[in-house]
Amino acid sequence: MAFKSIGQKYGFVSAGDVYRQEIADARTEEQAKAQKLIDEERQKAENARQKAENAKAELAQNRDDTEAVLREMGMSDEKIAEMQAKLEALRQSRLSHG
Repeated sequence: MAFKSIGQKYGFVSAGDVYRQEIADARTEEQAKAQKLIDEERQKAENARQKAENAKAELAQNRDDTEAVLREMGMSDEKIAEMQAKLEALRQSRLSHG
C-alpha cells in the first residue's frame, strides 16, 4: 500500500495530489486521442485493402468473361491469348495516364 499522509488519511487533498491527478488525466486523454488516430488509420488501410481486393476480383472476372466470349466467337487459344494481352496493355495504359 502506498504511503498516505495524515491529511490524505482524513480526506484532505494537497496541491501535489491535484497536480498529479491533472497529469494523469492529461496522459489518459492523450492516449485516447492517439488510440483514436490509430484506429482511424487502421480503418482507412482496411478500406483500401478491401477496395484493392474487390478491384482484383473484378479484373479476374472480366478476364474470364472475355475469354468465354472469345471462345464462343470461335477464336483459337493463341488468338485469345493475343487479345487478352492487348486488353491488358490497354488497361495498363489507362492506369498510367489516369
